[in-house]
Amino acid sequence: MNTTTRDEQLRAEFNQWARDGHGEAMERHHFRIAQKTIQRMQLAPQERMLELGCGDGWACRLLSRLLQPESRLVGMDISDEMIRQARNRSGDYENVSFLWGSAEAIPWEDDFFSKAWAIESFYYYEHQEKVLDELKRVLAPMGRLYLLMCIYRENTDTLRWVEQAHVPIHVRGAEEYKAMLAARGWIEVTAEEYLPEPGAPAETRSHDRALLISARKPHAAPLPGLG
Repeated sequence: MNTTTRDEQLRAEFNQWARDGHGEAMERHHFRIAQKTIQRMQLAPQERMLELGCGDGWACRLLSRLLQPESRLVGMDISDEMIRQARNRSGDYENVSFLWGSAEAIPWEDDFFSKAWAIESFYYYEHQEKVLDELKRVLAPMGRLYLLMCIYRENTDTLRWVEQAHVPIHVRGAEEYKAMLAARGWIEVTAEEYLPEPGAPAETRSHDRALLISARKPHAAPLPGLG
């Protein structure tokens, strides 16, 4: 796998997270916002879904329980240790598989997935525009993308995490993300902010405020000169 310096940083950091047992903590922290996003996905009985930055695979296993066995769920992560744990924990899920690789070079065929999502990973990628192009390549025409994140400009409570992180993090606002996706040729780009619900557990309140960016791959590329 060809990697950039940032990819090596991410691999080392999240391999350590995996060894420290943070994969399970990510499920506890992000389960509530993942559920909200799944409710907005309008899942079909049979989906072909990619999760970018899948960690130990908890969200793929969650989706597998909601979909028909004929569905295909693929998780991908830059951390080979996270992928090892994901495979070990997902042996009973026949429609789930995992890949190790860089988000800038997704090792999959064009026009395959019906949906793709990323939970708390998109802000780590150094060349976000390139990642968006790769996601658009592997999505089928009119396939839908969901980028879910707690760290964004409007959520000031989480910006302290940027200073504490051992790897660089992009901090952008909702309108900036929308403009970025539109500039890369995505359509139906929307932004929705989740807010903590009354009585939310103290452990998850910082994560319960989140931004969901959603967009669709066009049915066909525009003709030259037509925008």
